[in-house]
Amino acid sequence: MQDVLETLAKNGILDSAETQSIFHNQPAPGTEIPVDWHDSLDMNILNNFEEGEYVGYSTNNKYIYAVIVEELPGQSGPYSYRYKIEIGEDEPIEVSCLDLYQFKRQKKPEPKGSSAASTSADTSCMDMVPLEGAVPHSSKPSTTSSSSTRSSPASLEEAKMEIDKCLKEIWTLPEEEKHKAIKRLYLRWHPDKNLDCIPLATEAFKYLQNQIAELTKGKGKGQNTGSSYSSGRSDFRNFYDEWNQEARHHRNARDGFSRSNRSYNFWEHNKNVPRPNKEEAQRWRRQARCDLDAAYKDISGASTEWCLFKVHQAVEKSLTAAKYKRDGQHPTSSSILSLAAEVSLYNLKLRVLPQIVRNLKALGVDDKKTQYPNCHPFPHIPNEQFKPENELLALESASELLSLVEEYVN
Repeated sequence: MQDVLETLAKNGILDSAETQSIFHNQPAPGTEIPVDWHDSLDMNILNNFEEGEYVGYSTNNKYIYAVIVEELPGQSGPYSYRYKIEIGEDEPIEVSCLDLYQFKRQKKPEPKGSSAASTSADTSCMDMVPLEGAVPHSSKPSTTSSSSTRSSPASLEEAKMEIDKCLKEIWTLPEEEKHKAIKRLYLRWHPDKNLDCIPLATEAFKYLQNQIAELTKGKGKGQNTGSSYSSGRSDFRNFYDEWNQEARHHRNARDGFSRSNRSYNFWEHNKNVPRPNKEEAQRWRRQARCDLDAAYKDISGASTEWCLFKVHQAVEKSLTAAKYKRDGQHPTSSSILSLAAEVSLYNLKLRVLPQIVRNLKALGVDDKKTQYPNCHPFPHIPNEQFKPENELLALESASELLSLVEEYVN
């Protein structure tokens, strides 16, 4: 694979769909999500989304794979966030956060010896591991916090408080958006979708239905009389049979899958789907900047090989940062040229990276030749093999590369 990547990079073959499929063997955006994985879609409305993250998108009564392109500015509340997503069409489309679903992540294992009968253990099914490095949109100016970054309700009273808070926000939405949000809240607490904590989910589900009925009548704790959308124009009970059927379908598909598989975990069975890790990307970016600063201090002509070696380290870490931002994985290739070829496909502004790296290689940037005598004809050593005037040229090119990666990572 490394030879393939380097050959593609050297020949500038970077723009075809075929090339992208070589790098990422993952579900194509726009393809339908198999019914087996519908129950793995997280119904929590307030989950955060990262650029490059694979998600589910609800459209035309089906769920399809999508990739987050960017979060759009100008949102006024936690339920009004909008995103551009890629679904395999010519251009990204703009959608509401209410149409997007994260795939549930593996919950943290229970400590051995914990009581399965305890209330907190019963609610462990709602615990989610947050997307690494992600910042929930609810941490921006908003009064609602995301369950992806806090503990799930540990008691029925906490569940009721969460439901009341959600309904108060939902009841201010336009009718179409309100319908989407109510459906998600309904499925979030449906007992068929909470098999690990049925007692809590059952009671919370009953409470949710009662509160919806009260609000529809113009009563209830979440009623906001100041909103133009506060009056209940829909009787959501008309949709309960449809939503109950969907919850049963999710449960039946999960049960069928679990009978022939050891665990029901989307990420375990779909290892090729990207999981961006922004925090780790930032860590590698910071060290890349430190390496580049150290290389600048070596401009003297006395130890050009060390300057070029540090440039290599800065470039390698920069590209590694971009890969963590994209899919949360450490590169398998040790070649900065093949890594640049892969990273260049992540964003249009990164398409110049392979050419920058080719220029750097021509200037002597290499992790082996700058260090080991046996990489040169006897009796020469690395200290004698590089032109001092290449130091500044290499540093300028590496600075350009790092700036492009920093813009992408940030």
